Amino acid sequence: MLDPRETLSGVVGAFCCVYAGLPFEVVKVRLQTQGKERAYKGVTDAFRRIATEEGVFALWKGAVPALSSSIIENSVLFSANGVAKRAVLALHARQRAEHEGEYQLTTLDEALMGGVAGCFSATYHGPVDCLVKVAKKEGISGLFRGYSAVLLRDVPFSFLFFGTYQAITSTVASLLGKKSKNDLNPLYILTSGGLAGATSWGIMFPVDVLKSRMQTASASETLTLRGAFRSVYSQHGIHGFYRGWSAAVMRAFPANGSLFLGVEMTHRAFRWFDGRRED
Repeated sequence: MLDPRETLSGVVGAFCCVYAGLPFEVVKVRLQTQGKERAYKGVTDAFRRIATEEGVFALWKGAVPALSSSIIENSVLFSANGVAKRAVLALHARQRAEHEGEYQLTTLDEALMGGVAGCFSATYHGPVDCLVKVAKKEGISGLFRGYSAVLLRDVPFSFLFFGTYQAITSTVASLLGKKSKNDLNPLYILTSGGLAGATSWGIMFPVDVLKSRMQTASASETLTLRGAFRSVYSQHGIHGFYRGWSAAVMRAFPANGSLFLGVEMTHRAFRWFDGRRED
């Protein structure tokens, strides 16, 4: 059953994620979609030229649609992750009873739950995102353009993302003598989330390039995953799969660090409120 608190934590995390990471997302997309005649020499040049030629606020262009998209995506992601977490804890109910204590989720548990949540996130990204606009122009088939690439990206990404975050926070908590990540300083949460995001994006970025190529193809040019791979490779070679990679990884650190910070601080606020109410 869905927990509104997990949904709300995803919403708060989405706000933090978008405003911290949008400038890097703008640069990443510009670098990914530029043609053979490159408009920007690299990440630094793209930042400089966009800010100089279009104004600093151009780096936050599209904040409202990005925010609305991120709110839905992350509320779905963290709600699904919460449902998966409760299911895992229910499976271990006997073990909790035998050890007279709460079962501690392992890094593998967190990673698997992240992968499950990624399936739901991918479903939003694929057929649901831009539903009306795409359906009007290209019909029902257009809704699923790039869906296979989204699944291929989001499921392993979420597996890595949640698993890496759990591994880092549990290690830091252990080194500092803390009981769990709930006792960590917010700065450690921000850093752990940033490292988890940067690592996951760094690994999965080539699949994101394929997704972008499939979803931006014209209605008359229906690309399969294999076709998108051939298209990128024939035009740009192996380097084509890493155009905008540095911008994506740079974006991932502040964006995903802020995402987890917003989520965890919201959880802490709810726990504090519950404690006050019990008193």
